[in-house]
Amino acid sequence: MDFSPYQAVLLDLDGTVFRDEFALPGAVELLRRLRSESRKFACISNSTSSPLRIIAQLAQMGVTVELDQVYTAAAAAADYVLQRIKPGGRPRVYNLATESIQEMLEGLVDWVQTDAEPCDAVVIGAPANLYATDERQRMAARLLRKGAAAVGICADRVYPSNRGLELGSGALTWMMSYAAGVEPVFCGKPQAIFFDELCKRLGVGSDWCLIIGDNLESDILGGKSMGMRTILTLTGVTRRIDLGKVPAQWQPDLVIEDLTELL
Repeated sequence: MDFSPYQAVLLDLDGTVFRDEFALPGAVELLRRLRSESRKFACISNSTSSPLRIIAQLAQMGVTVELDQVYTAAAAAADYVLQRIKPGGRPRVYNLATESIQEMLEGLVDWVQTDAEPCDAVVIGAPANLYATDERQRMAARLLRKGAAAVGICADRVYPSNRGLELGSGALTWMMSYAAGVEPVFCGKPQAIFFDELCKRLGVGSDWCLIIGDNLESDILGGKSMGMRTILTLTGVTRRIDLGKVPAQWQPDLVIEDLTELL
């Protein structure tokens, strides 16, 4: 495939480039090709991991990427908390997500430990995450009911793993928000806040980007809503039969079995 018409290639990770710690067919070769051709690209993910952890994971697969070439929903959530929750102040935050959120916000926020403390925001990840224990979920619900903002890392209902489909950050965020009677904010794909920040970092226009992903909702619909060209790979969440459920204007521009078809 000729990538020269695009200012940047946005390559989803989970279900597109890898599943858990294993690279999917064609992924390593495609990333190496983009680097060898000096293409501007970004590895993007609704992962609750930090970009540094993603870089380490890719390195184990034999691929080198720079920090400015990786943007995750967790990083977007950290940006949102710092830029919008309490501008000019120091946000008071409860972590119902991951170690990565703890690492990225450490020293920049005040961590809430009990429901007796004031809390500005609860950051919510997938239910399998380290900080999302049953007891911490109950604590988060009480903080939300007292007025804390519900900041969901992403709106994914599920995500693929070697065990099958896992419940995503969106599933837990909506459950917590429903219990507390609040409206959540989501920071990952397909929200415009994610793509706007990413394109600003890359210095490109969204309508000159190509996005490649496995999720019809977060990758394809998210990309199309920003004017991007889209490629759907059938190595993750979306099946070919799912394409019959969406109208023509939201169909991907190209459907492939895996990334080897782009090489």
